[in-house]
Amino acid sequence: MSALAEYLLGFGFEVSGSDITRSERTERLQSKGVKIFLGHCAENVGDADVVVYNDAIKRDNAELAEAENRGLYVLSRAALLSMISENFGVVAGVCGCHGKTTVTCMLAHIAKAAGEEFTAHIGGEDRELGGMASEGGNLFISEVCEFKKNIAKFTADYAVCMSCAPDHLDCYKSEEELYETYYAFFKKAKKCVLFDGDAVLNAYSGDNAVRFGTDKNSKYVLFDASEKNGKYSFDIARWGETLARINLSVYGKHNAYDALGAASVALEIGLPVKAVKKGLESFTGVKRRFEEIGGIKGAKVIADYAHHPDEIAATVAAAREITDKITVVFQPHTYSRTLFLKERFKEVFKGIPDVILYKTY
Repeated sequence: MSALAEYLLGFGFEVSGSDITRSERTERLQSKGVKIFLGHCAENVGDADVVVYNDAIKRDNAELAEAENRGLYVLSRAALLSMISENFGVVAGVCGCHGKTTVTCMLAHIAKAAGEEFTAHIGGEDRELGGMASEGGNLFISEVCEFKKNIAKFTADYAVCMSCAPDHLDCYKSEEELYETYYAFFKKAKKCVLFDGDAVLNAYSGDNAVRFGTDKNSKYVLFDASEKNGKYSFDIARWGETLARINLSVYGKHNAYDALGAASVALEIGLPVKAVKKGLESFTGVKRRFEEIGGIKGAKVIADYAHHPDEIAATVAAAREITDKITVVFQPHTYSRTLFLKERFKEVFKGIPDVILYKTY
């Protein structure tokens, strides 16, 4: 929501908003001229013409009820994002259970390296670009979330997906319905760029599919990878022809695959190979994505937003490439996810000597 608020502010709209607590994001918005209310009440709506709500807001929220009672134009965050995307000639939508934020940021860095004017809507905070990079232009890069079937409201010319694992099952009748929702999103795209290491993605049979990964039959292939102190270097090939060697500044094998995904969609869009290399190598990471935030008695403290078992496994694997002495502090994110994926959470924490569990967010 904060990224969309900044975007609208840049176009001269008067923007206000409310949250239950003060945060770094509310402080930043306030410094840019957004009127921030702490807490929710009907009076906060004021003289607004349009009211936008996110998926965490319940229908009986005082501000939402006030807006509907007054007949104001009310729309969801997902609907607003879709409306914004319609103003661009080329739209890249990044979806999947994990890797969305990193791939979105990497693709934005590639576009910047190419000298392309673009706008990027980022679910996290890129260390350089922030949560919304807006330069106008013809290219719109955005994360697309499957929560509450928001992915169905968005249309992308180029869809990219790293994974399709069970998540948000409180919003779907079954895993099959979740997968079919992804497939419907892919079918609408001119090209859908899919990781070849995911069984659900490999089951998609649309003619618009472009594969990337380590399978020699895929269009884009990562090979000759090497690791030093947790950071990866690798070659990228297109139909067997080597294009570039990439030296990443971020930790973890999973980021090498994320980089390949970003490179693949960038090349499908038509961005040059030189920009792919420059953009990926200039990428220094996303806040709360394997972010070193301090130390305790000589031990590094790493913060990561990993809240799905697959993401936790990737984060732990990245840490183990640096040291075999790790302690995990985990705060479960939502009761529904914790309940649906309980057995997978138990499995991913096996073999870790010290695991500290915090109360569910």
